[in-house]
Amino acid sequence: MRFFIVLPGSLIALIAIAIIGSSRGTPEPQALYPAPEGVEEFLRRGELYEKAGSYEKALSDYEQAERLDPDNSDVYLGKGSALSGLEQPAAAIENYLIVKEIDIQKGRSTRLIDELIAREQEDL
Repeated sequence: MRFFIVLPGSLIALIAIAIIGSSRGTPEPQALYPAPEGVEEFLRRGELYEKAGSYEKALSDYEQAERLDPDNSDVYLGKGSALSGLEQPAAAIENYLIVKEIDIQKGRSTRLIDELIAREQEDL
């Protein structure tokens, strides 16, 4: 006795696309955001550079975002993370303290930032 699984043509196509797409890997950040135009695009590209281990490029994008919006706590969070990746805990802490200050002013919890600061202090 044989069993066959019958898949509609569109489902087969979706499976093929998923298999092909997964074999190609993650696109380069520069390819996704060749010329970032705003804070959010610089932040997203910086995050992608960080995930790829390109901390210097990530830091550069975060610094561009900072020039555009110096009151955005996500900018300093990204900078702190990139600096941590570059093994610069004192500089990372400085940026995390800016995040904490902005978040306190906006009434946000700082528990996670406090944990990041404590983690960096261990590396001093």
